[in-house]
Amino acid sequence: MELEMMMGEEAASHSPVVVLPRMNSSRDGKLSYAHNSDFQRAIASVTKKVRQDMAAALYRARGRPASMAIADLGCATGPNALLMVSDAVEAVLEVAAENADNTPPPQLHVFLNDLPGNDFNAVFRLLPSSPLAAGGCSCLVSAWPGSFYGRVFPDASLDYVVSSSSLHFLSKSPAMSPEHPNRGRVYVSPAAAAAAAVLDAYRAQFHADFLAFLCCRAAETRPRGILLLTFVARRTARPTPHDCFLWDLLADALMDMAAAGLVDEDKVHAFNVPFYSPCPDELAKVVAKEGSFTLRTMKLFDSTRRRLLRPPPAAVSNKQDDDGELSRWLAVETGRTVRAVVEPMLRTHLMMGSAAMDGLFCRYRLLLEAYYRSSNSRNKDDITNVFLVLEKKQLH
Repeated sequence: MELEMMMGEEAASHSPVVVLPRMNSSRDGKLSYAHNSDFQRAIASVTKKVRQDMAAALYRARGRPASMAIADLGCATGPNALLMVSDAVEAVLEVAAENADNTPPPQLHVFLNDLPGNDFNAVFRLLPSSPLAAGGCSCLVSAWPGSFYGRVFPDASLDYVVSSSSLHFLSKSPAMSPEHPNRGRVYVSPAAAAAAAVLDAYRAQFHADFLAFLCCRAAETRPRGILLLTFVARRTARPTPHDCFLWDLLADALMDMAAAGLVDEDKVHAFNVPFYSPCPDELAKVVAKEGSFTLRTMKLFDSTRRRLLRPPPAAVSNKQDDDGELSRWLAVETGRTVRAVVEPMLRTHLMMGSAAMDGLFCRYRLLLEAYYRSSNSRNKDDITNVFLVLEKKQLH
């Protein structure tokens, strides 16, 4: 998901800073999100069969209509931009081809959504080589820029909505007191002095955002239409240290930079990443509160970057040296992904140049490698995701 950022003006004193997410654009080459989104693709692959089965089942349940509308919220750019909608289109066309009466295939309206700063032109350049341009496929593809925390599409216009690796990003950083209670941290941290207050602030922001998301989709989705949502989550009501390690280590790297006089320590204290991984109870409560959808599926699953090893690090086995090679590889790949996500936010908030950013992520990589080498977390890089299937209730 490619995102934009705006900064609330920071008063000379202690007024809170509001950070809105943005990622490295497709113009940033090897540092871009498009170039560092293999892990997100692996996460999407876990749900592919279920998503395709549900697209086919919806097409049948609607009586094989002459047209269907398919939307991807947070499509971003790069190799994943057309992945989710292509999976759905392939499934529907496979069912349509079963007809023995030579009925023409349905006209599929494919809506791609992301914030206005997304490089939709780069996405459209992928179309000629995608399944959406296959012979006999009648797909009308269009871009719909705007935040999915607000209205994007016309009333009752959507049948099948997907979103993957996007909804863990908040519309903005959570509101906290002017005294920056999350000092030295950039996210929820179980060991922090104000952990409970920070968790409450993050939870409140996520609940408000997810409720707004569902309200907007309720207006835009036809009865019995479905939302298929995948994003980072956690298994317990209270975050565990492993739920937060990516952000805790980034905070450690930033505080190390501050101690060396390379960044402003007060600005580090004021920075809170606009990200949240909810637990199942929180999700169920928001869905029930909004009231327009039936929760058909809520499944947690873990993804690991080790699934992407190709080729694997040299001679990875159970030997100590080979464990070290894997730890280094995990640290490098994870660091690149996190940098692609947060670099623009850090540049704007901390006024960091390229050299300082390189120094920060060098420190971060070393901290990640130490984490992956630790006996308590050896090569433990799994990330918990949730897969939600919501069905729009039938009107009475």
